[in-house]
Amino acid sequence: MSEENTMPRQAPQSAHAPQPASSLLNMVSDFVWTAFRNRGLLAEMMTRDLKSGFAGHGLGTIWVYVQPIVVLLTFMLIFGVVIGAKMAVTNTFPGDYTSYILAGLVPWLITSNALGRGPSLFATHANLVKQVVFPVEILPVAGVAACFMIYIPCLVLLLGYKLIFGGGLSLFILLLPVVLGMHMVFALGLMLILSVITPFMRDIREFVGIYLVVAMYFTPAVYLPDWVPAMIRPVLYLNPLSYVVWVYQDVIFFGRIEHGFAWVVFTAMTAAAFLGGLLVFRKIKPFLGNVL
Repeated sequence: MSEENTMPRQAPQSAHAPQPASSLLNMVSDFVWTAFRNRGLLAEMMTRDLKSGFAGHGLGTIWVYVQPIVVLLTFMLIFGVVIGAKMAVTNTFPGDYTSYILAGLVPWLITSNALGRGPSLFATHANLVKQVVFPVEILPVAGVAACFMIYIPCLVLLLGYKLIFGGGLSLFILLLPVVLGMHMVFALGLMLILSVITPFMRDIREFVGIYLVVAMYFTPAVYLPDWVPAMIRPVLYLNPLSYVVWVYQDVIFFGRIEHGFAWVVFTAMTAAAFLGGLLVFRKIKPFLGNVL
């Protein structure tokens, strides 16, 4: 028998072998279909999220919306009236300082709320996560949806103030639904990562809390980037939340693309956070029940 006949032959590669792009697309479509198929349960979980902590209160879930508005009004008073009156804003500034603050604070508050909820998401619903038949995917979706629902009155307050007192709104405001959609996807990706990793690395909750405290002062929401000393200004660009704030400011406050680079970075961050979150979630999800 010849040596050629004794050599093992490699099996021909299938023409239908899954490609990375198609696998990624299937992963996204499966996640979206799971959320859509369980939309009734998703709405119920979102409602439960909004009502939790206010059972027996006289005003009920109204407190969910009152607290963010009070925080926003406090920032308006301190930074917009007290501090803003002492700051020099150039004549080319499209609107007043208060509307600038609102345009940056609302997206910051939404994102910080989502990041704060993420680490404890599955621990809070441990009894549901341990049930084999429960679609765990809907918990992060419901959490992010609840975050945005809470701040809808703040967004309405922002738009109303800018329209009446802040110089009006431009046609660029038509891009707001697109920005909101990207923001939701970005927040969902972050919540997927934080919620699924924290049960295995519980210190992440503390790191997130520290980051939110520090990042608040290094996000250009209550001040102009030009006011920051050149030595520490690069820190603004290292903070991912700066790009979220800049995109909102372009749409609501400036009425034009003032920070073109921010749109590119924000789009890339949104795709990376969502796809990365799905990959991590898919790998770790089977082991969640063992650590909760």
